[in-house]
Amino acid sequence: MSDTRSFKNVISQKLLAIVIIPTMLLAAAAAIIGYNLTLKALTKGLEGELSAVAAMTALNINTLHPGDYELVGEEGLSLLKGGEDITRNYELVDMVGDETGLEVSLIYKDTRILTTITDKSGTRIVGTGIAEQVEQKLEETDGGIFYERTLIGKENFLSYYYPLTNSDGKHVGALEICSPYLPLSTLAWRPAMVITAMIILVMVVLIVLIYNHSKDSGSATLKLLKFTQQAAKGNDAVELDPSVLTRDDELGSIGNSVLEMHRALRDMMDKDALTKLFNRRSANRKLDLIRSHYVNGGKSYSVAIGDIDFFKKVNDTYGHDAGDLVLITVSDILQKHLKNLGFVARWGGEEFLLVFDKMDVKEAETKLWSILEELRATEIAYENLIIKVTMSFGVVCAPDLDQDEIIKLADENLYYAKESGRNRVISMIPKA
Repeated sequence: MSDTRSFKNVISQKLLAIVIIPTMLLAAAAAIIGYNLTLKALTKGLEGELSAVAAMTALNINTLHPGDYELVGEEGLSLLKGGEDITRNYELVDMVGDETGLEVSLIYKDTRILTTITDKSGTRIVGTGIAEQVEQKLEETDGGIFYERTLIGKENFLSYYYPLTNSDGKHVGALEICSPYLPLSTLAWRPAMVITAMIILVMVVLIVLIYNHSKDSGSATLKLLKFTQQAAKGNDAVELDPSVLTRDDELGSIGNSVLEMHRALRDMMDKDALTKLFNRRSANRKLDLIRSHYVNGGKSYSVAIGDIDFFKKVNDTYGHDAGDLVLITVSDILQKHLKNLGFVARWGGEEFLLVFDKMDVKEAETKLWSILEELRATEIAYENLIIKVTMSFGVVCAPDLDQDEIIKLADENLYYAKESGRNRVISMIPKA
């Protein structure tokens, strides 16, 4: 009996050895194969996601700050985009990071100027560089480049670099869209562990599922890429395939975020269609930014509101086409005089908002008189007619007040300019 039990134990041990050793080897092989297949599929899908987000981020920045990149200054360098300082405008990257869960950096030349990536203390790692080979490859290619492993600080990322160029076609930097490598690697092990537990059956099933998932994800990624490419070209009528939006995975989340961003950009188009000046919404934002610079220790600024004198009479006498031509001509003159001094916006109808950055009221008043002199001398040819117009301006310098109060004071001065004869600049209403 004892010998029988001992024999059975030996057989059991041999059977266990025969089953367990090959099974463990098979499980290990299945786990490794499953992990690599899963990681490859997820990496392929993520590459498309990162490139799509990069394209939309570039569109976002170019829409909010049209123009070329330029590095200015000697000691404290500042990066300008279309003449606007974006050196500390972290909203450009934070908005994308918050909506997509990805890390976003704007790189000028080989240095991060804006980034959502932080060190252990929570400090953004601005001023850090990128690898020399990355910079070199960006200059050699017209498209973006993807790296499965990029060491940033002490952490590995999957990174997509989207090249940035100025209007002359010259490479000036890149948008870096990153996703941490560790979570993706961890995610890839989960199905591999299921494969280990279920061995061959689950391994076969999982490979089939991974293949189908990869095929499905690739299709969804392609649709997402086509949408972002059309949106980047300015096609506002483009629609994202509903099948992407109804997905319950990361691609569906990215798709919804990209669509929301696209809609927001369409709603936030900041130029007036007729005059090509900033519209009222974007003017409020730009004025608030200038005011915040003053509050944080910057120089003072002046705000003026101008109104075309007797503009209704122009419309009534010559027609709305003539009125539009007057608005365009006046806008061009205002834009010319405000270049590099601040900005001008169409405030509404025939009213314009002029903001003179780093300029006191006397300087602004002198500049406005110069504008007015050119307007007086301008002859606007419409059909066989010559139209001449003047403007009235109210200007103030009260940077300590909030935005609404500043506008109100400028408007009151404009009203006095109108009431006292038009065709003039008023910076202070005389006391009675």
